[in-house]
Amino acid sequence: MIKAIKVTANDDYTILVTLEDGRNLMMNMAFIKNSAGPVVEPLKELGEFKKVFIRNGIVLWPTGYDIDPYYLAEHGVASNKTA
Repeated sequence: MIKAIKVTANDDYTILVTLEDGRNLMMNMAFIKNSAGPVVEPLKELGEFKKVFIRNGIVLWPTGYDIDPYYLAEHGVASNKTA
């Protein structure tokens, strides 16, 4: 099972995630700015976007929007930066 252990949200609507296996992945989340729905709308404001956290190995926002670590492992870009 893949688990996220650390996450940082950046001003350019990317997130940097460290997985339990030590991989650091960058994920571009700019698509949020063009998405609609009650869990996404608040995240269009950078301050809300930056409230990202980890719960049970999953990247999550207070609105309920989440990203599965398997999706991150498949679609994230390897990074030499740490979350």
